[in-house]
Amino acid sequence: MSSEQDFKSKFNTSAEVLHKLLEDKAGPVSDQYLRWKLWLSWKDVVGPTVSEHAEPISYHQGVLWLWVRNSVWMQQMSFMLEPIKHSVNQKFRAGFVKEVRLTLDRKMTPSTNDEKFKTNLKKFIK
Repeated sequence: MSSEQDFKSKFNTSAEVLHKLLEDKAGPVSDQYLRWKLWLSWKDVVGPTVSEHAEPISYHQGVLWLWVRNSVWMQQMSFMLEPIKHSVNQKFRAGFVKEVRLTLDRKMTPSTNDEKFKTNLKKFIK
């Protein structure tokens, strides 16, 4: 290998640097990046049954708010808070979620049917 190739191999692409910065560093930009990544992969993180009845709607300073479809599922979800927190932290970053709270109020929730929003967000994350 030439010295020029060896020199170039030590550099990362801008996409790799940005990805590492956003995923590995705790901070407001990183947290919001992970929040949107969680929103996109919610079904994979919690499974199809839970994702059908609950959605993440807010994240701030370690508190993840979930909208729950109805009061029956609110009761069911109250027993699942620790497993959900553990699953999110395991797939994203240890300590990312410190507490999970539930609500029946769906205000300010991004629409799951907004395909343009999802497509643009997936492009940004990749």
